[in-house]
Amino acid sequence: MPNTSPSHQAASLLRSTDLPSDSPAWRGLLDHLDCGIAVYDPQGCLVVGNEDFKRLYQPVAEQIVPGMSFEQILRLAVASGLVPQAAGQEAQWIDMRMGSFGNAQAPMERQMPDGRWRRISEARLPDGGVLSFSTDITELVENRQSLQRALDDARLANERLEDALEALPAGFELWDADDRLVLANSELGRMYPAIEPILRPGAGFETLVRANHAAGALDLPGDDLDAYIERRRTQRSMTREPAEHDTGDGRRIRVYHRPTRHGALVGVRVDVTELHRERAAADAARRQAEAATRQLSDAIEALPDGFALYDADDRLAVCNARYLELYRESAPVLALGVRFEDVLRYGLARGQYPQAAADPDAWLAARLQRHRNPRGAEIQELLGDRWLRIDERLTRDGGVAGVRIDVSDLVRRERQLETLNAQLAQAHAQVEALSETDALTGIANRRLFDRRLNEEWTRVQRYGATLGLLLIDIDHFKRFNDRHGHLDGDVCLLKVATLLAACVGRPTDVVARFGGEEFAILLPHVGRDETQALARRCVQALADARIEHADSPIAAHVTVSVGAAWVQDASAGTADSLLRSADAALYRAKAAGRQRTEFDG
Repeated sequence: MPNTSPSHQAASLLRSTDLPSDSPAWRGLLDHLDCGIAVYDPQGCLVVGNEDFKRLYQPVAEQIVPGMSFEQILRLAVASGLVPQAAGQEAQWIDMRMGSFGNAQAPMERQMPDGRWRRISEARLPDGGVLSFSTDITELVENRQSLQRALDDARLANERLEDALEALPAGFELWDADDRLVLANSELGRMYPAIEPILRPGAGFETLVRANHAAGALDLPGDDLDAYIERRRTQRSMTREPAEHDTGDGRRIRVYHRPTRHGALVGVRVDVTELHRERAAADAARRQAEAATRQLSDAIEALPDGFALYDADDRLAVCNARYLELYRESAPVLALGVRFEDVLRYGLARGQYPQAAADPDAWLAARLQRHRNPRGAEIQELLGDRWLRIDERLTRDGGVAGVRIDVSDLVRRERQLETLNAQLAQAHAQVEALSETDALTGIANRRLFDRRLNEEWTRVQRYGATLGLLLIDIDHFKRFNDRHGHLDGDVCLLKVATLLAACVGRPTDVVARFGGEEFAILLPHVGRDETQALARRCVQALADARIEHADSPIAAHVTVSVGAAWVQDASAGTADSLLRSADAALYRAKAAGRQRTEFDG
């Protein structure tokens, strides 16, 4: 199939015209196009670029003239801050871009300094040159980003709905027009454990009811079951009063059903067992009111935790001695009838609440809000590094009942645990670092080298990145040990590791002890020439250091041999193949007389 990309269409247009490349009409044609076009010769030098192309390089466009190489243009743009994505990694970015110039498998998208976006396509011309074609895709990118934001908002809204349903303290159900279950929360399954395994979307109402009845979890005579199901079928579209049924195990469930406009049915089920029990016991409770009041007072006083009850007007109705003990700073005003807000203000004035020190008014407003609208337990700090767990509930008459539990020991232990966990994490990190460090030389060990080699090889395969490798061997090191001793041999190894580490200049490079007197240097994103240059620099660094080697047949000082390998196309090999190439080069360096480099790649 013919290539119909914009860059190839532009290339066809340029080849089809009979106008000379330097004619005004030809230049006018290019400048008239609403896209950036640049043509480079086989050596990567600019032949022509239209006005839209030059606009990409404002304010240095006047410096870009025919004959400049693509690399020169690239470095000028980076140095002028025209490539935001290269900031902080200029050299690596330029190497990457040079590697992809004219070889990209797909168009590139770049954000310009003015915030607009360009899509850049490059194609090789028949003569080996490169045609660069760029168009403004700002609107496309903005539409794409808007769509993603909309999708994220929709997902968040759906998650919030699901969370809200799961947080309900009641069973929730949604049935479609065919009376098949669409949605149910976990609480509904807990209410009906006998059918929980089949309480799934798509299950029919009749199937679930009959299964629940067969399990003895629906207190309904068998001959009434069909009538019950039929009533549901005929009345499902009507708004009815709540219905109740027994589950067969002593619980009673209240069911609220409401039809929707589209024939669906929404149901809420609430366990009202306790409510019915309270109603059944109401008469007996009234007859025993005085005795119950005394028992309640004694029970509250016997509690090991603080208890307080505030009435519908938020005035203290009941509190036990433990409550007064916990709030000893406020104890002088904790008399029956005092308002809860006045108790808080009294304690604030005496510094009872350290959490309020930064903004007492804001703390007071928030505490009153939580007190009048309790939503579960909270932890409160008091003077003297004391901590309480406050659990408040609204009473049926609009009051607030609350329990205060002293959890100071628990909070302190939790702090200690957090400290120990932090120390453990730090120790783990240190162990991890030690496991990948050579104990003698302090540089990377073979384990770290193997891991990084596999990682970089994956990048070579995936992105077409370049990778260099040096294998370095200390010449006649056994003779060194025999003559100078193993202790001096260890010192020698340390000095060699230090010198090799000083030869590299990038944090991405890896200098590792490969084994015995062998070292390895891994060089991601470097060119062939840079790899060879570093190999020679390593040999020279050891020669300049002049570490004494009295038994070397090569020189009076320690020397090294280096085997270098380099790869860009990893499609036909493995990481081991790169190692074998470097090892073969090292073998040739030794065979050729040592203290030299050999290259394979």
